[in-house]
Amino acid sequence: MTDCQDHPLDCRKVHELLDDYLDDELKEVVLGELETHLEMCPDCTLHVDSVKKVIRLYREATEEKVPVDIQIRLRDVLARVRDETEEQGGSGD
Repeated sequence: MTDCQDHPLDCRKVHELLDDYLDDELKEVVLGELETHLEMCPDCTLHVDSVKKVIRLYREATEEKVPVDIQIRLRDVLARVRDETEEQGGSGD
């Protein structure tokens, strides 16, 4: 971690506040201090960005999947539209 001793929040405190920061539960004053620290500290910024990315990837991976029967029906409709377009002389693109 970089040396951020002269800032009201040190790197250790930023890491302690990370959960509340990501959940938007910090008081305005603390939030301002934390964001100022992040502007000055590339190590903490990298850490926060990494945690945000993990959260985003987790959410994307756990999104509800389209049921198989709907996938099949959708493919059938798209294939039928493609075939009709080709029969009419369209490019289908």
